[in-house]
Amino acid sequence: MNTAACSPSSSAPPPPLAGVDVAEDDALEDEETRRWGNRLLEAACDGDLDLVARVVEALGMAAAAVRSGSGHGALHEAAANGRTLVCRYLVQDLGFPVDPLSDTGETPLLLAATLGHTATAACLLERGASPHTPDHDGETPLHWAAYNGDLLLAQLLLDRGADVGAATPRGTALHIAATQAHPNLVAFLLRHGADPNKLVCRVFTPLVSSILGGSLECMKLLIQAGANVNADGSLGTTTTPLLVACSRRGNIRLVECLLEAGADPNITDELGRLPIEIAAVHAERKVVRALFPVTQRPPTLLGWSVASILRRVKSASYRERMIKLECKRKDELKLEGNKAFEIKDYDTAILLYSMALKLDDMDATLYSNRSVSWLHLGDGDEALSDAQACTRVWPDWEKGYYRQGMAFRLLEDYVGACAAFRKALELDPGNPIIVDALRDVSQRSERVPSMPC
Repeated sequence: MNTAACSPSSSAPPPPLAGVDVAEDDALEDEETRRWGNRLLEAACDGDLDLVARVVEALGMAAAAVRSGSGHGALHEAAANGRTLVCRYLVQDLGFPVDPLSDTGETPLLLAATLGHTATAACLLERGASPHTPDHDGETPLHWAAYNGDLLLAQLLLDRGADVGAATPRGTALHIAATQAHPNLVAFLLRHGADPNKLVCRVFTPLVSSILGGSLECMKLLIQAGANVNADGSLGTTTTPLLVACSRRGNIRLVECLLEAGADPNITDELGRLPIEIAAVHAERKVVRALFPVTQRPPTLLGWSVASILRRVKSASYRERMIKLECKRKDELKLEGNKAFEIKDYDTAILLYSMALKLDDMDATLYSNRSVSWLHLGDGDEALSDAQACTRVWPDWEKGYYRQGMAFRLLEDYVGACAAFRKALELDPGNPIIVDALRDVSQRSERVPSMPC
């Protein structure tokens, strides 16, 4: 493109446009240049190629240094909004780097993939963008292609060397495609070597993900590819696909498919419950009937019929026994979570605390323990959410407010941190740890005039 043909007039630079906040930078040292930077980001966001060309000519080398307050450059803005022509111009004609990282570690390709801009992502890939670079959660462009059901983008990414087995706490691309019920993408990933038995979080396989997504078609594809219908977790938990299917309502077709594929109806969960019992608890009479002919009667039971099973799980004695078993299992999971925390395996600790909370969501100590685990992983939002849950369950426990304060501190919300630490001190006056924490955030807030503590 001939940028001289659309060069800016000799009039004064335009004022900053609404919604754009250019970060201060050595290369953008004067106000006039920053105003042109605002213009560049807005034009890239809108896909105004002519205006982008004019502003780049005005800024010269400084154009590549323009960043918004969130660390997005012009290429990030263009990619996030699907402005393919602007992306091509910036990279191909002007030589902008194709993989700059934002302040949150996102590349333009990752933004395009996340937001479903396939043509833009393809353009960036053609010009050398890396298909491997993950976001701050470890999710790659392939994960986002799977989430969006974007078969074309998945093909482009794998053609350029994307790792089909890359895993995050949400799983591989195959897990995500199954959870989102994208059978075409599941079939494609399986053809390209995705592992149908890959465990994530030491619990979930893609087959379990297909159950969570309620997709019979995805389930059949995975079974045909060799998925183990009796696969278990590796944390001492019993989470076979059949048990998971029976714990969710409306899954009769999935249960029938698993049984046809050889799922064992006599494997019990960690509380000793058979799949038929779990189905009965959820009043899934059709599932109970499907399981009844293939389930072995426990020797301790005298009556054995569909009706007697449904009556049994409603009895007071059965519920009391389950409560005791759940309490015992919850304490075991909490202990294992504490052990994982002590060796700094925070991901496993979070998983174990989460499993324990499914058994008892009114245990404030579990929320507190999970909150501090999130803090160690640098996730302030999750840490704050758990700390707030902790104080809802136990409003008079100072540790919950201390956890809130630490989460606010990580999020750089020093006003919120001060309030939380002060509440903790009201409940535990003179606690030296809380006093030191309050002093620290008070000093930090004093450096921000608009944020008095």
